Amino acid sequence: MLAAVLNIPHSNEDWSWWSWNHRLSHDKIRAGILKQYNTNLADYQIDPMDPLNIQEFLQNNAQLHSDMNGVLKLFGIDLLDANLSQENQKIAWLNYHFYEHFWAEGKLGVGS
Repeated sequence: MLAAVLNIPHSNEDWSWWSWNHRLSHDKIRAGILKQYNTNLADYQIDPMDPLNIQEFLQNNAQLHSDMNGVLKLFGIDLLDANLSQENQKIAWLNYHFYEHFWAEGKLGVGS
């Protein structure tokens, strides 16, 4: 599941697959935080991704990351500032984004 978050989507089908796996990772992280820190983080709409409203996805995803990183005391980057239609920015964003999931799942011991 987490490895799929590192995949670079090129088609709408690829993005759908990525988005679904991404959602599952966030669900595991939120459940782990609830269990280990007794903190119920808000859930934000990130799947399915609306290709016509990528900005809403980026905002919701950035908030999820800010919340989880705050509880876990992990360093995060600005995941809001990205143009996913530009290949180099998309690849950089996907890599940074993956590592935030990797570190969070690892710290919680819920790795997929």
